[in-house]
Amino acid sequence: MHPHLEATIPAGRPVNPVSGTNWEGTGVQPDIPCPTADAPERAHAPAVARLAG
Repeated sequence: MHPHLEATIPAGRPVNPVSGTNWEGTGVQPDIPCPTADAPERAHAPAVARLAG
C-alpha cells in the first residue's frame, strides 16, 4: 500500500439499549404508519409544522 493510504475495518454495531438488539434485517418502525408510496407526503406536513414552531 501507499504510505499515505490507510484502510480500516469498523468493529462496532448499533445496539438498542431497551431490547438489546439492532435493526439489521428488520428496519425501524415509522412514527406515522402508511403505505410506502404515501410516505413523503405524510411526512412533509408534520415536518413543516414542527419547523414552524
